[in-house]
Amino acid sequence: MDHHMRISNALRTAFNAEDGLSPEASTRLYLQLVTSSPSFAGFRAELAEALADPCTPWRALLLNDQYEVYDAANEADARDYARRILWRPIEQRE
Repeated sequence: MDHHMRISNALRTAFNAEDGLSPEASTRLYLQLVTSSPSFAGFRAELAEALADPCTPWRALLLNDQYEVYDAANEADARDYARRILWRPIEQRE
């Protein structure tokens, strides 16, 4: 997961289930976090690469011993969920 540090940080900060934020609040926080960052282009590139790479461990990125976002049934479910919460909000903003 070290390879996906920016993604992990965004997930832990905005979507951690233990924080109890609503999906809408999480999405607003996420967009504020990533789009106001000077490294937004790097985050976007990392996210695009991770979503395109079939070897990205999305289940582990979404649920691990540091934070819990979503308990996916399988990698395809995890990738779809990540695309929905991470990629689509950025696309809709552009």
